[in-house]
Order: sequence, then C-alpha cells, then structure tokens
Amino acid sequence: MANSYKRYKATLVSAVANNVLTVPAATAAILRSIWVTNTDASSTNITVSFSPSGVGTHPLVSLEPLAAGKYVDLLAGWNAGPLVLEEFDILTVTSSQSNVYVVVSALLVDRS
Repeated sequence: MANSYKRYKATLVSAVANNVLTVPAATAAILRSIWVTNTDASSTNITVSFSPSGVGTHPLVSLEPLAAGKYVDLLAGWNAGPLVLEEFDILTVTSSQSNVYVVVSALLVDRS
C-alpha cells in the first residue's frame, strides 16, 4: 500500500463513544485535524480518546466545550498536532449532544 491521505467521518449520538478511525495493520496514521461541528441547538462537550492496539482507553481531549452552531479543529491552537497513531489504535470521539459531526484528516503511512 502506498502512503495516502484519508478522511474519516462520523455523526455523533449523545453520550455514545464513536469509533471514528481504526488504524489498519502495518500502518501508522498521522492525524492533521479533528474537525468537530455542533449543529445542535445546545452546547456540547467533546471527549476524544484512543485505545492503543484496541485495548484500554487513554483520553486525549477531555470535555472540550463547543457552543451551538460552532466548529473547532481539536488539533489546532494551543494543542496543535499532528497526532500519530499506530497499527490497530482506535480513535474515539464522544459528544454530550446529538447532531454533532466529526471529520478526521489523516496521512496513512505504509510500514510494511
């Protein structure tokens, strides 16, 4: 497999952990952005975590507030990325409200 840019997206459901990205075998993923858009009428809290090799949960962003009708790149600003994940790592995003959308941009690097 050649290196390639990929986009992963999910529509979040209130209080449900959503697996947005699972890194394929023999691959590393370099995440450039995690865009979150809140189209709900209420503000929401966003939590981002990852599971190394699919085991356990490690928080990356805990309770990032996002007002109604707003968007944010969670890898921009003070907590600027990129974020590197390895094979079988799982990126999970949770929202306290529904009508929240997430788009992850990643470079998948072939390690075989």
